[in-house]
Amino acid sequence: MKNYIYSTVVLFFIGINAFGQSPNWSVNENNFQYTMSFVSFVNVDGIELSNADDKVAAFVNGECRGVTNLTYVASEDKYYAYLTVFSNENSEILNFKIYDSVNDSVKDVEKTKNFEINEHYGNLFQAFSIASPSLSSAAEITDFNFNLIEVIDKAIVESEITFDVKNNTDVTALNAIFALSAGAKLFKGTENLISGSNSINYTNSVQFQVLSEDQSVLKQWIVTVKLSTGIATYYKKDAVCYEGGVIKVLFTENNQDVVLSKSDVPYATQSISNGETVFSNLETGTYKVKVGGNVKEITINLKE
Repeated sequence: MKNYIYSTVVLFFIGINAFGQSPNWSVNENNFQYTMSFVSFVNVDGIELSNADDKVAAFVNGECRGVTNLTYVASEDKYYAYLTVFSNENSEILNFKIYDSVNDSVKDVEKTKNFEINEHYGNLFQAFSIASPSLSSAAEITDFNFNLIEVIDKAIVESEITFDVKNNTDVTALNAIFALSAGAKLFKGTENLISGSNSINYTNSVQFQVLSEDQSVLKQWIVTVKLSTGIATYYKKDAVCYEGGVIKVLFTENNQDVVLSKSDVPYATQSISNGETVFSNLETGTYKVKVGGNVKEITINLKE
């Protein structure tokens, strides 16, 4: 009988250890005058937590000032932490801790936040991240192209990407292939786009949004697809020891800008007048000539 009781007790404590116990975080709300709130997503080791037994808590100098379990939101098919934090003054530094119920572990969060009376951070689209380790705040498009489309030229200037394509290209249903900053997501409106599995009309410029991995940055990007116009003809004259080279451009439409660049750096810009323009006294090297969406590389050699 004694052995049976002993075995039962041992198994009881083994069971407690196997299933673990969540931390006893609590706050006496009546001790504080002010609140601030967060709608957060919670991430541990790159995995977003999704269990109602998971917890998040905020602390000031080790004192718990707010705690909540995760809540499932059906409209987003995700779990969020609706966290209210308490204080008696502004600017106290909040530290966060995460309880991961699946692994029965507590994680300290590197990111801190100053308490702000009556402030609210986060929403279901762009939630406040509570993560260990911290997530990336980069929101860049690192590459962007189109499937099965011949691109004449592509330019990226800050957050604008411009493509030049042939005049007969159907741009009403293009499938974009793109790469983003680590963990970031690309949206058109609130639709999350998947690289290589999308269909968008680029008749007019299209505005995208890139949401960083930690959801703290939502960066706007513009993608424009231009159809080539007119017909371009190019002539060149190599440089000699006493005179630079020449590039002559004939184009079927007047008043069009002709952009001459070298090593992807703008070198000179001139307009078509009377069907042509001439760039003179050019040093040796390879130039890119662009007019009306037409692009041509021309090399000026030194003629002996």
